[in-house]
Amino acid sequence: MSPSSAATPNPIRMEAAADMPSRWRITTPGIDPTRVRVEHLHAVVSGWFDTTDDTHRAPAKPYTISPPTRQTDTPGFDVTLLDDTLTNRLLTRAAPGVRLRLGAQHTRLTTGAEQLTATAWTHLAGSDSGANAWCLRFVTPTTFRRGNAFTPWPAPNPVLGSLRAAWRRFAPPDLPEIVLDLSTDPIWVTDIDGANEILRINDLTISGFVGRIRYTCDNPDIRAAVDRLIRLAPYAGIGAHTTRGLGQVRPEPTWHQPGRP
Repeated sequence: MSPSSAATPNPIRMEAAADMPSRWRITTPGIDPTRVRVEHLHAVVSGWFDTTDDTHRAPAKPYTISPPTRQTDTPGFDVTLLDDTLTNRLLTRAAPGVRLRLGAQHTRLTTGAEQLTATAWTHLAGSDSGANAWCLRFVTPTTFRRGNAFTPWPAPNPVLGSLRAAWRRFAPPDLPEIVLDLSTDPIWVTDIDGANEILRINDLTISGFVGRIRYTCDNPDIRAAVDRLIRLAPYAGIGAHTTRGLGQVRPEPTWHQPGRP
């Protein structure tokens, strides 16, 4: 299997795809996505993966959840995995014939979880695009904790700090560590196109950023580390409440302007 691929799931293929962050689609026939809250999805998916007190209380989870959407008129939602040991559990719990309850709605899955993309940890660690500027699309509201409050501003340090923490926690131990000193503010924002959105999750009122931001790095010694983390972002998510649909991001082509890095 190539380092980055899309495929329909089957157990043999998943065994071969060791140490690969992956994205999966769960199709939910008959479900109205406008009536599904992120709490409903979290209740289902956390029941698949958080099977012990330790995993339930863990401050960081090896999976994220996207809000429900329609693709080609078929409702469903995405799950990303950073831990391959969860793959077989996902294939079992989201297998054809399984019944799901999403709030007041019920469905029976007609297809199993479908793998959309996967990228090997070794590919993330070993490849380098050579870029010194990156554009991130914040697809769902992205927010960051500040004590008991939240801020929607995706400044470089909290964005890269979130991704660095995910790398350190979930990357295989034989991979080189990400060395990235953010104390000198080596990354800065050059362009912003977006706004904050207000949403409620359980009893919390949260402000999150939606849109795109262009980041630039002027330190050649850390540029490659930033590049690796940006490529991890679609699988790890960014910021708080990524298991409740927040912090879903994807890299987009950036642009170079005269007089700018």
